[in-house]
Amino acid sequence: MDAGWALILAAVVTAVGGIIVAALQKFKEENHKDHAYVQGLLAMLYKSQNRIESKVERVDERLTNHLEFHTSEGVLDNGRPIQQTGTEATGEVSS
Repeated sequence: MDAGWALILAAVVTAVGGIIVAALQKFKEENHKDHAYVQGLLAMLYKSQNRIESKVERVDERLTNHLEFHTSEGVLDNGRPIQQTGTEATGEVSS
């Protein structure tokens, strides 16, 4: 192989290598952007989950208080009395 062909081969290898390196750098940059985007979404989901959990806890507490009120009063929302077993009275007399 003479010097001319060796120079051309070296230039081709360098060019192909440069293209591969440039492509890898571009994918690396996109990967960082994708990770940042996903991290932002996960942070947003975490915050919304915490808000939902606190709302559910408040509703649970209010419902518990409401049921305790009705139990202490002995009457349900529909006006039927509560039996001593904690169940709703049907109004029917059992024999």
